[in-house]
Amino acid sequence: MVQLPASLWKSALDGANDEIYLVDANGFIHYANNAAAASVGVDETQLVGRHIAELNANATAPDWPPLWADLVRVGFLRLEAQHQGGDGNGYLAEWRITLVRHEIGMFALIMASSLSKRPNVETADNRKTLVANAINQVLQDTINPQTDNEIGELWLKMAEDMTGSKYGFVGEINEEGKYDALALSDPGWDACRIPGTNKTKLIMNMVFRGFWGMPVTTGESIIVNAPDQHPQSVGRPEGHPPLTAFLGVPMKHNGKVVGMFALANKEGGYDEEDVKCIELLSLSFVEALLRRRMMVREQDFHEARDASLKDPLTGLYNRRFFDQFQRNLGLGKKIAVLACDVDYFKATNDTYGHAVGDSVLKEVAAIMVQCVRESDYVIRIGGEEFTILIQESSNEVAQITAERIRQMLAGHVLRAAAGEFRKTISIGIAMFPDDADSLSGCLELADKALYQAKEEGRNRVMRYVAQNQLL
Repeated sequence: MVQLPASLWKSALDGANDEIYLVDANGFIHYANNAAAASVGVDETQLVGRHIAELNANATAPDWPPLWADLVRVGFLRLEAQHQGGDGNGYLAEWRITLVRHEIGMFALIMASSLSKRPNVETADNRKTLVANAINQVLQDTINPQTDNEIGELWLKMAEDMTGSKYGFVGEINEEGKYDALALSDPGWDACRIPGTNKTKLIMNMVFRGFWGMPVTTGESIIVNAPDQHPQSVGRPEGHPPLTAFLGVPMKHNGKVVGMFALANKEGGYDEEDVKCIELLSLSFVEALLRRRMMVREQDFHEARDASLKDPLTGLYNRRFFDQFQRNLGLGKKIAVLACDVDYFKATNDTYGHAVGDSVLKEVAAIMVQCVRESDYVIRIGGEEFTILIQESSNEVAQITAERIRQMLAGHVLRAAAGEFRKTISIGIAMFPDDADSLSGCLELADKALYQAKEEGRNRVMRYVAQNQLL
């Protein structure tokens, strides 16, 4: 496809009938098209650098910081704002604001149109655009870890904004066949508020009754623009605000009804375009919700798997990790294998107790981690035995690393209730694949070098060489 020049895009924006502004996070205008300049009565260049709130002189301007925060959270907003025209007369404009992400930062693309110059109804094309923006934002936002309730709140706000609903709720059918709310906007009913706050509380285990439950029981969307006259009306709970219009849309997955969206009190009532919007959004919401739950399951699985590869005392990798690493080892790797053993560790347990012994092991582990690179692995094999895998290593690097660990531990003061003490460590080294064709084979050879270091007085590093010649 031919890449179109930037001048063509600018020409298209300049020629648009709607006012178009590109605004940064602080509310300052970076671009305004011809319609914007003509509306305000100034030259286009005079708008650049001005704050968007200045368009609302002598009128109430939208508070930009919270508006920007909402835009970053949901990606698309629609609101009404008073503009001051170049002739000095004010007019009501609708702002359709889309978040634009660019490598240099985020911007708000504002498309403003006078409500006095067009009918106050949405066309099907406009609704499709709103739906597409909402779906895109829902799918983007659910990439990040969120709770089911946070996704429900995000989607419910989009649905209310697109339909002009005063309040609503969204939920799913639980295992008992009842309704659990995932998100609930504030309808002005005390029973829906958490005592002592202005936050809404979720209603659980609701029984489906009256016309509001029909989307679930019939699997079909329902519009009720005269709720009190509907034959399935069951009235409202005490203290519930008036209900002037109702839209219920079932949520489906694989042809099965799994929940419902309910919206209320759109001025003038709901129509079929509202139904089409919410049915389309419902599909995307179910997809986003199921995807988030799948991601949570995968995360839980990986965390459980990672936990199974970690030593609970020191936080180091364990023998199971060593075996897995060996199975997945690729060709061409050159790895130094260090077998490490804390000298006279049994005496430490006997003298100071096992709690102090555990503390010693944790401090030894911390010193080892401090002495290696992030690409290397420190493993607790068991008891006071440790293994270190130094990747892409040479014999010289392995010797230097092992000696660094030995010296740092020897100089480290350990403390117990009975007083201060020090510990030393013995280390044996073998090289993969020079000394053996498997990591486990290298570990056996490194252990031989380690035991030789023990026999020669401990607190030393020894390199395994063939024919039982140890350095």
